[in-house]
Amino acid sequence: MGTLGCIDDMLRRDKENRELRKIGRERMKDTRNRLVGLHNSYDINPGISPEELEKIKLQTREKEEMERKYILKTRLLFIGIALIIILLIWIGFSLFL
Repeated sequence: MGTLGCIDDMLRRDKENRELRKIGRERMKDTRNRLVGLHNSYDINPGISPEELEKIKLQTREKEEMERKYILKTRLLFIGIALIIILLIWIGFSLFL
């Protein structure tokens, strides 16, 4: 007798969850369409002309390239110092042992 109530409760919750998933899916579609629409529009900021926007994009690319070069130089320096330290330790053990 007690299981009948549990089954009814489970079916009711399943129905509510189905409706919530449907609402959530619609919200996600609306959000996605709105963001895709913003991404595709060139008039993101009406105060910026297309030439200025291209200039900003170019400066951003240049800055990213400079950052990549800096990170590469830093990694190479770190690897070089680590190799020198390992070499010195190896030479020290070889001479004194």
